[in-house]
Amino acid sequence: MSLSRLVNFDYRRERQIRVAKIPLTRLQDRHNPLEWFNAVEFKIRYHMYKETAIFVTDLISQDLSCRVPRGVHIPPIIQFLTVLRFFATGNFQTDNADLHQMSQPTISNLVKRVSKAIAKFRSRFIQFLNFQEADKVQQEFYKIAGFPGVIGSIDCTHIHIISPGGNDAELFRNRKGRFSINVQATCDASLCFTNVVARWYESAHDSRIFENSLLFDDSQDGRVPGLLVGDGGYPLLPFLLTPFEPPRTPSEQR
Repeated sequence: MSLSRLVNFDYRRERQIRVAKIPLTRLQDRHNPLEWFNAVEFKIRYHMYKETAIFVTDLISQDLSCRVPRGVHIPPIIQFLTVLRFFATGNFQTDNADLHQMSQPTISNLVKRVSKAIAKFRSRFIQFLNFQEADKVQQEFYKIAGFPGVIGSIDCTHIHIISPGGNDAELFRNRKGRFSINVQATCDASLCFTNVVARWYESAHDSRIFENSLLFDDSQDGRVPGLLVGDGGYPLLPFLLTPFEPPRTPSEQR
């Protein structure tokens, strides 16, 4: 080995040793919202109970344990609560960054990371009812409004997104001038999601989304153990009840 290469090797080796001695950057003086806020204050700010936040964090902690880009270590619970606050308030990422003493790119990375970690459990928690579970849910719905045989309520909602670009971008613009997707969801009597379809652009009508879903095919073929209830955006079908417009008799009003 030549003298110049040896000197260069020694320099690089010394530099590696110096870098290894640099302490890992950690976020200091950050209050844990679980400890800082009481139950009521926490629910107001994060739209979730503390017990639920701890449960979700335990589920996804393995995916959140690796270091965030830029070398900053953030505990999994702080990552989840930061993203939860962003979802709950709808504020800009810059506002959430100032609130949590982070940079906007860090907030953006956390939103992607936490969202992907939660989505991995969709098949575990979003499951449509089987025939064994139908009787209990039908009884719960009957207690609410006296409707027999109902196992789910269906509707669509708009979820705002950034413009996807391309020739079809305007299909995602809603009547308020913002871009969104039209998400169909069904829930049981306890307001738990049992089916979600999140792939249609904003201009797609609710009935079109339903008629092109697997839930519609299963309902037609008799694989759904009960009836669905929806609003006037859906057609009246043997397996889907919609309101009378306008109701005329006392029974229709009920």
